[in-house]
Amino acid sequence: MTPEEIEAQLRKQQMVRVLQAELPHRFERAARVKLQQVIPHHWFSAAASECARMFIAGFFYGCITVAQAYIEALSKYLAEFHGLRVGKDTEERCRRLHKAGVISADALAAALSVFSDRNDYHHLNKDVEQEYQKLSERAEECVNHLHTLESEVFAYTMGEGKVIVKEPKYWPPGGDGLIQGYLRQLW
Repeated sequence: MTPEEIEAQLRKQQMVRVLQAELPHRFERAARVKLQQVIPHHWFSAAASECARMFIAGFFYGCITVAQAYIEALSKYLAEFHGLRVGKDTEERCRRLHKAGVISADALAAALSVFSDRNDYHHLNKDVEQEYQKLSERAEECVNHLHTLESEVFAYTMGEGKVIVKEPKYWPPGGDGLIQGYLRQLW
């Protein structure tokens, strides 16, 4: 073997050991994630799914910041869809969505909670959380707040082998009475 091949083999062995050591923690975090299995296929759908995967993998800063970006994107989408003034202040936009009856008080509280420390994480201010356990708790809170929003805005049921959406207007059409959905799982 060449030195490069030996180095690559050692790197692979080390990665396998690290992943094996992390698996019990990942399983435990996965059990704490609430995830809606079907959401509309919008430009922000993959980001919300990635947010859950980042939490499970232990990438807490990424999970938190993607959750915050998702709140911004979802609130813009809903405001534009309903013809509400789309200011730059995401928290105010969410309040307007609630006032207009687009989202419930629980959804508003979830959105505001996720967005509450946005500037600290977005700008990596010196006050941004650094303690592992607190980061883990914050990331879990953020990813589960996304579930609160998604399960309300993109509510659906299953019946006769079909996805039956509560508000088809929020789902991109797929033609012939179909919608474009994004199927997801935690891994």
